[in-house]
Amino acid sequence: MPLILLTLALSFGIGLLAGGSLSHFPSVKVRWTWVALAGVVLQFLVIRGSFAFPVLLASFALLLVFAGANVRAPGFALILLGLALNLVAIAANHGMPVTRHALVASGQASTLGELRTGAAGQKHRLAGDGTKLLPLGDVIPIGPPIGQAVSIGDLLMHAGIGWFVVVGVRRTKPAEAGEIPGDPSSGR
Repeated sequence: MPLILLTLALSFGIGLLAGGSLSHFPSVKVRWTWVALAGVVLQFLVIRGSFAFPVLLASFALLLVFAGANVRAPGFALILLGLALNLVAIAANHGMPVTRHALVASGQASTLGELRTGAAGQKHRLAGDGTKLLPLGDVIPIGPPIGQAVSIGDLLMHAGIGWFVVVGVRRTKPAEAGEIPGDPSSGR
């Protein structure tokens, strides 16, 4: 959670330093926001048992539909790619693999026990010998004060979110999600 807050703060700051205004945001209209909200809510539900993994996959399906519906908006291609990479890693491993090294280096060593026993829930799995597609897992440690282990998919999503926010703060005229800045056919 701290990484998304940092991403948003930096993105708003860059947008403002580049001459934007908070009154412009969000100047890029996105479609199907309710689909994204449903996907995010499913991510935060703590579900145990046989329904946990299908609910996790459903959350990603909803988020992919949302990102796909807005893929022409600034940053959404990166968000879509990041989500897809995370889904591939999760589907292959029945949860996002996370390495012991990434947890320890990011200051989250206390979660190792929960991951070993499965008490951490369905979303994450401690990487081991049978882990598939490990480079797509949470293998990148970000130390304190952020304290997170992230994947390449996470970094792509954060870059896409940052891009969307910077452009959204800088725009002076509201735009539709399908408009491309500078494209004469999009009415600009």
